[in-house]
Amino acid sequence: MLWKIRTELADRPGALAELAARCGADDINILSLEVFTAETGAVDELVVSTGVGWSAEDLTALVTEAGCVRTTVQPCQADVLSDAPTRYLRAVLRLVEDPLSVDDELGALQGFGEYTPAEWARADVLVEIAGRLAERLQEPVLDGPRPGSGVPELRRASVEDAEAVVAMHERCSHESRTRRYHVPMPKLTTRTARHLSAPAGGVSIVANVDGSVVGMATAAPWEELGGTTMEVAVLVEDGWQGRGLGAQLLRQVIGAARDLGADRAVCVVQPENAAMLRTIEGLRMRTRVVQDGDNLMVTVALSAESLSHAVDRASVQYGRSRAIPARSQSARPSGQPAREHALAALSALQPVADRAGAVDPDGADRGGRP
Repeated sequence: MLWKIRTELADRPGALAELAARCGADDINILSLEVFTAETGAVDELVVSTGVGWSAEDLTALVTEAGCVRTTVQPCQADVLSDAPTRYLRAVLRLVEDPLSVDDELGALQGFGEYTPAEWARADVLVEIAGRLAERLQEPVLDGPRPGSGVPELRRASVEDAEAVVAMHERCSHESRTRRYHVPMPKLTTRTARHLSAPAGGVSIVANVDGSVVGMATAAPWEELGGTTMEVAVLVEDGWQGRGLGAQLLRQVIGAARDLGADRAVCVVQPENAAMLRTIEGLRMRTRVVQDGDNLMVTVALSAESLSHAVDRASVQYGRSRAIPARSQSARPSGQPAREHALAALSALQPVADRAGAVDPDGADRGGRP
C-alpha cells in the first residue's frame, strides 16, 4: 500500500538517515522524497510502500520514534510518484480545458491541510494561469444596454442589485476590472457583489439603465486612516466610459460619504489610469496626492480641516482590512512614509485654492492659518 507522509525532521545531521533506517528495519520502502523549506525548518514529504496491516497511526508512531514532529500521514495513489514539476504541468493541461477546476487541482496536488511557502508560490501561479485562461475562454456578453438606449438613473444601491452588479462585471473588460480592483478579477461572486452594493458603514451608488447596472461607485470606511476616512472606487462598463458617467457616480458617492460623516475620501489610483485622474480633477475639490508604492493615493477634502496638518494621520499599507475586496499590498516597506507626488503631466491633481486663502505645496488649504 502507498502512503504519503509529511513530517518535520529533527534539525541535526543524520536525521534523514535515521528515519530511512527506521523504515528499512520494518520493510518500508521509501519511493520518493521532496524537501520543503519552512519557517520552522525543513519539511519532508515521503511516499512509502508498506505491507498489509499498516495504518496511518502506525506510520505516525514510527516516524515519531525517529525524532520527527508535526507528522501527517494519508493513503495515496501511484500518480504521486511523478515528480512535482510534471504533476503541476499536467494540472495546467487540465486547466486549459476547465479553468474553473483550479480549486480541485490544488487540492489534488497538495492534499494536506497547510501549505509550505513553496506550495503557496506554486498555488499563486496556478491560480493566475487559471484566471487568464478563464478570461480568454469567456464568451463576450452583448445583452447589456448600449449608449443611446436610455439615460442612466443614479441611485443608492442595495443588496437586491447584486445580480445586476455581477452581470455588469462580466460585461466589463479585463483592463477595466483590473483598474478598479488593482488585480485581475476574472469573476465576481454574488456574495462579494452584495458586499459591494451595501458596504458596512459605507454606501454605493449605481447607474441603472432599463434594469441593468452600467456603472457603480463605492465608498467604504478605511479604519486604518481613521473612522472618518472612506475609500472610494468607481467602475463603469466599457461601452459607457468617456461619457461623464464616472464623474457623476464619483460626485454622488463622495456626497453620500460626507453625509455619513466622512471628512476625507481616498482614491487609490494606478498612475497610468489617466481617465480616473481626469475624473477626480473634474470634481474641482481640494486634493492631496502621495506616491504609495506603485499607486497614487489621492485624498479629497470633505471638510475645512480634513487636509490640515493638524489632523494628518500616519500612512498605512494599502489593502489590509478593506470593506471592499482586498488588493495586493503596497510595495512600500513597512514604516516607510508615503511621499508627496509631483504630477508634471496632469493638472488634474493640482490643489484648488478657495477664496479663504492660499494652498500649500502639500495640497492643504490653510485658509490664512500658519
